[in-house]
Amino acid sequence: MSWRFYLKERKIYTDDLSAYELIGEGTIRCCYRVPDKPLCLKFYVIYRGHDIWHPRSLQTRMRLSLTRHLFWLNINMQEWRYYERLKKRLPAELMSVFPEHMEPLYSPRYGWGLTESLLTNYDGSYAQLADEELARLTGSSLGEALYRDIEGFFDQAVHYAIALFDPRNILIQWVSPQHYRIRLVDFEPKPKTLIPGLAYLKPFIRFRVRTRSSRYLASLRMILEKGPMAKRKRQ
Repeated sequence: MSWRFYLKERKIYTDDLSAYELIGEGTIRCCYRVPDKPLCLKFYVIYRGHDIWHPRSLQTRMRLSLTRHLFWLNINMQEWRYYERLKKRLPAELMSVFPEHMEPLYSPRYGWGLTESLLTNYDGSYAQLADEELARLTGSSLGEALYRDIEGFFDQAVHYAIALFDPRNILIQWVSPQHYRIRLVDFEPKPKTLIPGLAYLKPFIRFRVRTRSSRYLASLRMILEKGPMAKRKRQ
């Protein structure tokens, strides 16, 4: 459906997120599991009194406060609109990296958010970041295969000019003990630059994704060769 539908017929979400299981928290957003459904909810973080010393910059806090309820500037809505554009131009195999389901909803308290497919492994655990999985697979042929598949995925991202400006968000979902899928659920499509509109320029997207993914792949190769210690040193 178009963005006009969601602005006019917005789905109002009124539940208290504190009653849900917190799956993950970043600098900007939190993700919660929906009870008894293969879905999760993604909203901006909510600041509380005891958060005053949280390592989020004043600039980030102001950005969240100003864009939480603004459809066009909210990161969740930017992500959803880009997701809808990708569905129209990517081959099905490449699009399967992204969530099968993504839909906007609105909360008077939390602002604009998303309902998304919940990514779980065959054993019910949650999908993990690629660097964590490679650290676990150090020295194995499966780890080498995973690295090559991630490398191939970024080649496709460059070819199709997919605005993946933070490669560290790549997740690995295990469908069996020996088989996995590369997944991506956080893909803020707006580059942090002073020049507006760059996210629509494919030559810029290709250059940015190529340079950032190259650095990320180098860090993955180091993890694969040296094990979990390499990951700890980088952190």
